[in-house]
Amino acid sequence: MPPEIISLHELKDDAEAVELSVKTLRQGKLVVFPTETVYGLAALASDANAVKRLCVEKGRSAMHALPIAISGSEVLKRYAPDLPPLALRLTRRFWPGPLTLVLDVADSSSELNKLPKESLMAIMPEGAVGFRTPKNNFLLRALQILDEPIVLTSANLSGKAPATSALEAQDALGKSPELIIDGGKADFGQPSTVVKLSGKEATILREGAISNLKLSQAMAKVIVFVCTGNTCRSPMAEVVCQKILAEHLGVPTNELEANGYIVLSAGVAAQSFCPASSQACHVVAHEYGLSLDNHASHSFDSTLAQVADLVFTMTASHKSVLLSYYPELQDRVFLLSVSNDDIADPFGAPVAEYSACARQIEEQIRLRLAELID
Repeated sequence: MPPEIISLHELKDDAEAVELSVKTLRQGKLVVFPTETVYGLAALASDANAVKRLCVEKGRSAMHALPIAISGSEVLKRYAPDLPPLALRLTRRFWPGPLTLVLDVADSSSELNKLPKESLMAIMPEGAVGFRTPKNNFLLRALQILDEPIVLTSANLSGKAPATSALEAQDALGKSPELIIDGGKADFGQPSTVVKLSGKEATILREGAISNLKLSQAMAKVIVFVCTGNTCRSPMAEVVCQKILAEHLGVPTNELEANGYIVLSAGVAAQSFCPASSQACHVVAHEYGLSLDNHASHSFDSTLAQVADLVFTMTASHKSVLLSYYPELQDRVFLLSVSNDDIADPFGAPVAEYSACARQIEEQIRLRLAELID
């Protein structure tokens, strides 16, 4: 029988279509899903017969690993418990989206160990697994209902061009899938970028929808210092931290990003585009040889919450404010003081108090250097 084709553009409510796609996968059948990159052919990873059939229908080599799709980075921790920090960084920046992360999975607590041996041989013939969370609302909802991974590979015969529409997928695969979900033309029209991670090392296996340049920029560790108005404490912390990191790495401060670090500052109640205070400018210039002349204040926002790897606040109240707005920062926001003391605001005080504040900030940054460079 030819596959059933459901056009999402013709539906007022696609909830039943989501349920049908889930039911079809659970019956051991194959489903073609739209994604933001290309169309994908899917089988339930826990169904060894379905995975075997997918390989046969696609003409996939037994030693050519099949990627799996999951519903997000929180789920990823179930299958790759010992995640390197770089993996978390990239998932925050690109998931859901066109990035496949290839990770070594050897942890005995990984839920991948619950899958049949035959499925594992198709997914990880050499011990590494490709994980992806596509940016497609229909597919994400199906994954959330399933609460388990699916094998998801491009909907084409091996060696042929990937399908970017439901019609192309049907032409390529014929009667092999039982269900095709037509979500229109794929946005990117090219496969995901594939990156293999091993500790701090990243190897781009395939450049796809994310360029090598954009990916390299996104690998940098983002450190953000936060105070109230972003005109005194946090700007001083920003430039002092840049200086300390550059000295440790043996590079000029203007090459920090190229060496994997971005240091920023913000305020919890900052007015936009205010300069640093004159006292802060004086202290960093005369005591550190640094400049805040081009500083422009801004508030901590959702973009920083998404990309920040470490956030250091000057006071406990700053931390509380951030967590009230961005609870997802729970594991990434800390008081700058290692003893959890507040660093007092020198706003409006004489230069001597700014100097003492800067020295206190410098001391705490040096105490945290190992955390900054891990």
